[in-house]
Amino acid sequence: MSIIMAGISPHPPLIIPEVGGREISQVSKTVQSLKTLAGRIADARVDTVIFITPHGPMFRDAVVILAEEELEGDFSNFGVPQVKLQIKNDLELVKSIAEESEKEQLDVVLLEKENPHFLRDETTLDHGITVPLYYFHEAGAAERCVAITFAMLPLPDLFRFGIALKRAVHKSDRKVAVVASGDLSHRLTSDAPAGYTPRGKEYDHKIVDYLKTYQVEKLLSIDAGLISAAGECGLRSFIILLGSLFGRKIRSEILSYEGPFGVGYLVAAFTPEG
Repeated sequence: MSIIMAGISPHPPLIIPEVGGREISQVSKTVQSLKTLAGRIADARVDTVIFITPHGPMFRDAVVILAEEELEGDFSNFGVPQVKLQIKNDLELVKSIAEESEKEQLDVVLLEKENPHFLRDETTLDHGITVPLYYFHEAGAAERCVAITFAMLPLPDLFRFGIALKRAVHKSDRKVAVVASGDLSHRLTSDAPAGYTPRGKEYDHKIVDYLKTYQVEKLLSIDAGLISAAGECGLRSFIILLGSLFGRKIRSEILSYEGPFGVGYLVAAFTPEG
C-alpha cells in the first residue's frame, strides 16, 4: 500500500490536560491543531502510524526501532503516572523497514527488552511519541504503530532512510501515516529553557516557510550553524518524513505555529496527491 498522510507534531507534555492544567490555555492553537491532525488520520482509517521521535534511545550512526509486540508509556516523569498509553507494534513493518534500510547501507537497531545492552525502560515510549499518541488515541486514530528514534547522521542519510521507509510501506498491505515528532527552537525568549538568541526566531521562520512551500532542498541544506544556534530537536524527524514522501506531489499545510514558553510548537499536515 502506501503512505496516505503525514504530519508534524510538537511534544510538550504540558499540552496533556492532566499535566498542563491551567497552562494548557496558553497553547490552545497547538492543542486544537493536533486534534485536527489526529481527526484527519482517524478519518483516513490508516492501519499503522509511524512515529519518529528525538527522545528515544539514540545512536550516533544507527536508527533505533522498538521491536516489542506491545508498546507502552506513561507520564510519570511529569507527575501523572496514572495517564498510561498502550499500543500494538507493527512488527511486520518494523522488519521490512530494517531490511530496506540495509539495502541503503544504513544501520538499524531493533530494540527488545532481552537485549542485554539496554535497560528495560529503553523499550518504553518516550514523550516524543506519547504526547501526540494521547490525542491520536482520543480520536481513534491509532491501533498499531512503529516507534523510530532517528540517528545523529547527516541529513541526506536520514532522507535516504525515509526513502527506505517508503519502500517498506509500499511492499506491505498497510495504509500508513507518518508523524514526525519534534519542537522547533528552544531559544525564542529570554525565559526560554535554553536561553535566548535572535537566531531562534530566524530558524523557526525558515522551517515554517520551507515546509509551507514544500522546499525540501532548502531544508536539506539549511545552515548547520543556524541549526545549532536555534537549539532545536525536530529537524531530523522532519527530514525522515520528507524522505518518506519523496517522488510524490504533496499538499502541505501549516495548521498552527506558536511559541508561548520560548519553544516553537509547529503542527503541520502533508497529503500525497494522485
